[in-house]
Amino acid sequence: MKTQAVVVANDPAFHSWLQDAAGSAVEVSLLQLPNDQDPTAQLEARGRVELVFCEFDGRNFAQRAAFIERFTERHWQVPLVGIAAADNPQWMLAAMRAGARDFLVLRRDDVTLADQIARVLRRSSAGAATQVAQKSGKVHGVLSSQPSENIAFLAEHLALGVLETVGSNERVLLLDLASPPGAAAIFLNISATYSALDAVNDAYRCDQTLVDTAFPRHGSGLYVLSLPEDLLGTPTVDSAELLKLLQVLRGLFGHTVIALDGHLPVQLLAGVARDADRLLLLSDQSILKSRLNKHLLRALRVEGCTLERAGLVVDDYRRRLGLEPRNLAELFELPLFAALQGEPSHRAVSMNSGEPLYTLARKDPYTLGVKKLAAGLISGQMSAQSPQLGFLDRLKGA
Repeated sequence: MKTQAVVVANDPAFHSWLQDAAGSAVEVSLLQLPNDQDPTAQLEARGRVELVFCEFDGRNFAQRAAFIERFTERHWQVPLVGIAAADNPQWMLAAMRAGARDFLVLRRDDVTLADQIARVLRRSSAGAATQVAQKSGKVHGVLSSQPSENIAFLAEHLALGVLETVGSNERVLLLDLASPPGAAAIFLNISATYSALDAVNDAYRCDQTLVDTAFPRHGSGLYVLSLPEDLLGTPTVDSAELLKLLQVLRGLFGHTVIALDGHLPVQLLAGVARDADRLLLLSDQSILKSRLNKHLLRALRVEGCTLERAGLVVDDYRRRLGLEPRNLAELFELPLFAALQGEPSHRAVSMNSGEPLYTLARKDPYTLGVKKLAAGLISGQMSAQSPQLGFLDRLKGA
């Protein structure tokens, strides 16, 4: 029996384009309607419909996106694909956010069109939800009490270290919800049109197609989602939607590194702390940061977090400068995972140039320390690290 497909389009050229690519196993029919008319009733009246294509253009993309959202809520089992005569990122994002499984462009996708249609049908028949449930990626949190660019910097290098270790066998995502907003994307020189807030809002419709078409990707292969860099004030993040997204991401990525700070709601932080496979509390040796982190941990424990999978990472460690890492760990009632050192100028150059330390300074103590952290996350065996003293520290006998 042939698969019944309908193309909702004003231009009949889409009908022949799709029918020729789909082949004899799929019967494609055309539904032409005014842009302001909802096609749902007409589609339902046709009886068996197993695949829908929906045209987008500059006049109708908002109406068509609203139609896709309504249709997928009522007929979630029917895959819906956006189509267009031009390659327009705004139309593509509108379609994917509304729930489209893919987005195809006339003349751009001619060569791969048949394979893309077949892939959509295979994914639909297999059941995306079943595939997600069978996978279980890891989630690793990086958290500090106050906004700081060092949170995203650690999370960035941790994610890159994980990716370097697992190679192409698994996908790795960096999800940066910490402030300053957009730090991870800026540090990796990524210009993003799809943000972490978009992904949270799309939690219930996030799938592999959305990842492939919308998630920004670094040249290393790392997927990166950051807050919009023009965001002012504290971001509004729905706790339930974020936790739902993390569960979906476990099915789509082998490892997800999420960066957070204490300005986000404590209920959200507690939810991530309970859900994460590992939680790294980032602190330095200052009295101020130490006390603020202690207050954060107390708030998490009040929320019912036992923090049994959490550990301390001390940043920019200097001997005889302030509180020693092991004393801080005792104060926080956490195991010490690492005391990171590094050359400050290397970090500044990395942040400003958009190049990670892995390419700029592979022997920097910070690079080596974070690589050990990444290896511990992958193996599940976290142990305290001794500081990697730099040349000047050794020369001074620090």
